[in-house]
This record gives sequence, structure tokens and C-alpha cells, in this order.
Amino acid sequence: MVQNVSPTFANVISNGPIRIVSLVAALLFLFGLSWLTSRDGFASWQIAKAARAISLPAADKALRFSPANADAHLIRGQLLEANGDLVSAIAEYQTAASLRPKDYVLWLMLARALELSGERQEAINAARLAIPLAPAYAQPHWQLGNMLLRAGQSDEAFAELKLAAASDPAFQQSVMDLAWQFSDGSVAFVKQIVPPANPAANLALAEFFAAREQNEEATAMFANAGNDPMAVAARKRIITELIATKRFAAAEKLWLIGRAANPGGDSGAVVNGSFEEETNLDEPGFNWRRENAVTTIVQSLDDQNPRQGKVSLLIDFNGNSDPAAAIISELVLVSPAAHYRLQFAARADALTSGGLPFVTITDAATGDVIGQSDLSQAGAAWRDFTVDLTTGQSTSAIRIALQRRPCSGGPCPIFGRLWLDAFALTKQ
Repeated sequence: MVQNVSPTFANVISNGPIRIVSLVAALLFLFGLSWLTSRDGFASWQIAKAARAISLPAADKALRFSPANADAHLIRGQLLEANGDLVSAIAEYQTAASLRPKDYVLWLMLARALELSGERQEAINAARLAIPLAPAYAQPHWQLGNMLLRAGQSDEAFAELKLAAASDPAFQQSVMDLAWQFSDGSVAFVKQIVPPANPAANLALAEFFAAREQNEEATAMFANAGNDPMAVAARKRIITELIATKRFAAAEKLWLIGRAANPGGDSGAVVNGSFEEETNLDEPGFNWRRENAVTTIVQSLDDQNPRQGKVSLLIDFNGNSDPAAAIISELVLVSPAAHYRLQFAARADALTSGGLPFVTITDAATGDVIGQSDLSQAGAAWRDFTVDLTTGQSTSAIRIALQRRPCSGGPCPIFGRLWLDAFALTKQ
């Protein structure tokens, strides 16, 4: 007599062989599913192990458990390629791509390996299969474009490279480099492949052309890029580089972008000579700048008793500072081998030091002094000063600076106040 038989099993028995067969089939299906799941899990573990340990035996084991696993074939192909067996690696890549034909990465892997083996057209065909699988991605266009270019199919190559640059700005620099090299430095061709269609593209082109000393084109692209923070920061960086490499005219053109007009007028004019325009003294360019940024020297605009206009520049001295560093300076473009006259006004209050300030004019490229003016005679009332100077045969810019005389050993403090105003440079 059977005790405690479950109703379900009892019903199966009472309903005869058909129910028994159905139950066995269901149990076998569940067991098989569990077995397959465990096989795939083990295969995945072996794939990960093979990738981490660079182990071909682990990849082989993964394939024994899951022969239709595309990732296992991919890893095995990569390991074979690393071992120098490119033919076997290609076979693995082909199998992986056939198992997962909608994965564009697998087709690109196959295309790259085929090209390495010298099967150029087959490589191009494989790369073409990746394009419709990821039409908006840059990588397929980039890889196919490079393959076509190496195969001498330049028109289609640059059509693909153009799509790569348009899809992802990270590819713009590389695409511009290829276009520049292919066209032997054609500005027009580079702009055709990477069109200046938006501020970001204009900025990329501007920096690209500036690095290749295509200054006119770089300036135009920077102007089109506008005054967003990235464009402004890039302009400042390149202005600094141009000034450091003595390319003053190109630097000034960039500096003028975003300004309504040249604040100084024609070349040879001092910008903001009467200090009416409030400026950042730390920015590069062709306005007033400071090099001696110490707390013992404070510059400010003073509206009390200016020599010209509404304000003058007041400089407060209160301690030690480096006499070799300019307190304030400005770059001015000039003509070579020309005569100029610099005029300005100054006054002082209780100015005492072993190294008093003076105004010096130097060739901006060589540092040679071509004129200076002692300010020891400046007093409580405004005094006008004049400096006549002649530029050298190769002088393109001068630097007007307020500096200090060196002290004879030890610290070099300075105390008191100095006002400057009405700077003007005229060609004689």
C-alpha cells in the first residue's frame, strides 16, 4: 500500500503512459537547459581567463564547451595573431563574424587582419560590411577610409574619412593630418574634408592651421569660431606662442579678433595710451601687461587729476620687488629702420629707492635697448617726457616698459607712488 503519494504524481500515474512521457520530457528539457547554461557560463569564464592570462589553451577549452561562441573565436583569433599565426587568426575572425554577423567590430577585426596578410581587397570588402551595421559611428568610416587610401582609392577614401570626422570630433585632427599630407599642404583641401560648418570645426581648423603657420587662415577660422570660452582660451594660448616665437604681426591679428576696432589705430600706435580702457594686466597681447605681479606693487586707475582723459595709472610701491621684471609693459608693432617719438606724462609722490623706476624701449625680438627715459625728475606736478628712437633693420615690434634700476646688492625695496598717463608713439 502506497503512503503519502503526491496528488500530482498520482494523477500522472492514473492517466497512463502519455503523462509519464510528458513529465520525463519536461525534466529532460530542464536538465538540458541547466546543462547548457552551465556550459555557457564555464565557456565565458574560460574566455575571460584566456583574455586575462593570454592563454591559448584556455581559449581552446572555452571553444570545446561552446563552439558557437563568437567571443571565444575572437579571443582565440587575437591570441593566434599575437603568436604570429595570422592565417589561423583570420579563420577565427571569419568564424566569429559569421556567428555574429551584425557586430560591426568583428568585421573590422577581420578587415584589419586581412589587410595585414596582404589581402587588401578582401579587407576592404569586410570593412564595407561594417558600415551599414553602425552608419553613425566614426570608427568604421575611419578604418575603411584608411584602407581605401592605402589602396590608392583616394576619392572614396576621403569621402569615408569626412564622415568619420563629422561623426566624432575626436577624429578631426587625424583626418586633417591625412588631408594635409595627401594634398601637399593644401588649405582648401583640408577645409573641403573638414568643412568649417560650426564653431567647433572652425576652432579645430584654426588650431590646425596655426600650428602649420597658416596665419591668415587660422585668423579667419578663429574669427568664425566666435568668443565662446574654448575659442578664447585657444586664442590666448596661440597668441602667447606666437609672441614667444617673435611672430608679432600674426599674434596681433589674433589678438584683434573680437574687438570692434584696433584700439590703438594703425601699426605704431600705443593701445590704451591714456589707460581709459580697463584691462586684464595678466592677459597676453598688445595692451598693457604686468610681469612683476607681487603684493608690494599695486596698479589701479585714478580719476583724481589725470593728465589726459578721465583717469591715469597709479602705481603704489610698498617694499621689495624684482628690478629685472617689468612693472608694466606693452608690445607695439613698428616699421623697421624708422624714426619714432614716444611721449608720455608722469608725476610722483615720495618716491624713494635705491632702484628708481624708468621707462625703457627695447626691440621686442632681440631685447636690445633703443631708448629710455629717467623718471627721477618726476614730482608732484605732471611732467611731460619725450624719447626719440630709431628701430633696427629687422625690428618689427618694440616693447615699452616701466622697470626699475638695479640696486647694488641685497634687497631692493621701493616706496611711494607714481602716476603715468598720455602715452603716444608717432612716426617721424
